[in-house]
Amino acid sequence: MNKQKLLMEYLISSLASEMEASRLSTPAFPLETCPQAIWRHKVLCVLSSQFSAQRAAVISDRIVREVPFFDLSLNFCKIEEACFCFLSSSRIGYRFPKARARQISLCWFPFAQIKDNYHEYVRSFSSEEDARKAIVEIFPGIGLKQASMFLRNIGASKSLSVIDAHTLFYLRICHNWTKSLTPRRYLEAEDIFRQDASLYRLDLNIFDTIVWTAVKALKRVTGYV
Repeated sequence: MNKQKLLMEYLISSLASEMEASRLSTPAFPLETCPQAIWRHKVLCVLSSQFSAQRAAVISDRIVREVPFFDLSLNFCKIEEACFCFLSSSRIGYRFPKARARQISLCWFPFAQIKDNYHEYVRSFSSEEDARKAIVEIFPGIGLKQASMFLRNIGASKSLSVIDAHTLFYLRICHNWTKSLTPRRYLEAEDIFRQDASLYRLDLNIFDTIVWTAVKALKRVTGYV
């Protein structure tokens, strides 16, 4: 474990130094203003729950192209039906077509009310944490991890952490984290990441990405599964 911790810290330090030396390598999360692109990120968050993020990204691209969400004549039932038909088709073969189709359709209607002013909506909250809490409460199928990822990916946050299997691996190696991830413990884990990010003088969203990259590299080198 000590060897893994030392290697992890070395990888993170190296990546952070490279990033400071050359801003070209900095992970970029530019402000996304296109409503269709923002909606695709939100659909991705719904589809990636308990599912491969890479496959969910491909599917979210396709469903936003093929289902006419922005046709305002479609009602709730039509949106849900179209999503279910798409997700359950043999060419897609998504794992939870019925549940996710309903969640996407339930997400669409609150999103449609603010789609042209989404960042103004986010900025109306006193903090990024409050904005995330509202998104979790308003949009079905989106938890703390998905909401954090969504806000980061559309360029709306710098101080939220995406706690997933890779970042939990980091916490276990470097902070002896053994707890299950309840909503309260998610915030505890995020505070640890926030403290570590400050040591490298990095925004939390950037530190998150560095940790994710370092964990992937460590697992590849050590053969960890």
